[in-house]
Amino acid sequence: MLIGFNLPIALLFDSAQNFLGFPVVYIYFFSIWLFSILVSLLIVKRYNE
Repeated sequence: MLIGFNLPIALLFDSAQNFLGFPVVYIYFFSIWLFSILVSLLIVKRYNE
């Protein structure tokens, strides 16, 4: 997940285009953030004793 926040990877999505009125880079960062939360939740639910 840290690779997703790496600057060279993030710069791939840095463009002037919009998706649903939002810059693509914002959607990219928030989707990586949401994905990391969901993976953390999955790990905690599976290995919580």
